[in-house]
Amino acid sequence: MNRLIKSLVFFVLLFFYGCKDSSKKDIIKFKKVVSEKNNVFTIPKKIKDDFLQKVPTFEMIKKEDYSNLFWDFYDQNSTPNECYTDINNDQILDYAVLLKNGNELKLGIIFSSDKKYLHWISPFSIENINSEGVNFCVSVKPAGRTDVVKKVPESLVIKKNGFLLRNLEQDCFIFYETNGQIKTFKML
Repeated sequence: MNRLIKSLVFFVLLFFYGCKDSSKKDIIKFKKVVSEKNNVFTIPKKIKDDFLQKVPTFEMIKKEDYSNLFWDFYDQNSTPNECYTDINNDQILDYAVLLKNGNELKLGIIFSSDKKYLHWISPFSIENINSEGVNFCVSVKPAGRTDVVKKVPESLVIKKNGFLLRNLEQDCFIFYETNGQIKTFKML
C-alpha cells in the first residue's frame, strides 16, 4: 500500500512538473514587418515599391484583376495576391506576391535579410491571364508532408514553411526553399 501511495505521489508530481511552461524563455520573436489595413495584413508599401523597381516589366496582381468566379470561392476582404511567412528559417518574414508580365501570371518571392531584400520570380508562367481574370491565389504552406497521385504517387516533405499556389480551391504548386534555392513541387 505504501508503495502504491509513493507511486501515485510520483506520478502527480511528474504530471505537474510536465505541465510547467518552460518554453517561453526559448521563444524567439520574429521580426514582423507587415502592415495592417482594415484588419488585413499586407506587405509594406516600401517593400513592394522597391521590389517593383527591380522588375519594371512586372505588375502586381490587383483585386480588380480577379475573375468574378474567384470571388464566389473567397471573401472579398481577403488579400489573395500576397502573403508572408519565414521560408528560409532566418527568423525574418519573407513575402510572396502574384505578378503579371503581359498576360503571364508568375509568383515573386521577396527574401528579407535585415534591411536588404532579395527576390526570386518563377521562371515559368503559372497561367496565361485571359479576359475573365485571375483565378489563382497564394497562401502559406506549413511544414510537413504532402502526397499527390499523378501518373505515379509522389510525396514532398518540407521542414520549413513554403508558399502554396491554388487555382480556386485546387492546390497546384508548392514553392519552398532548400539550401538557398527555391524549389517547385507541382501537384497536378
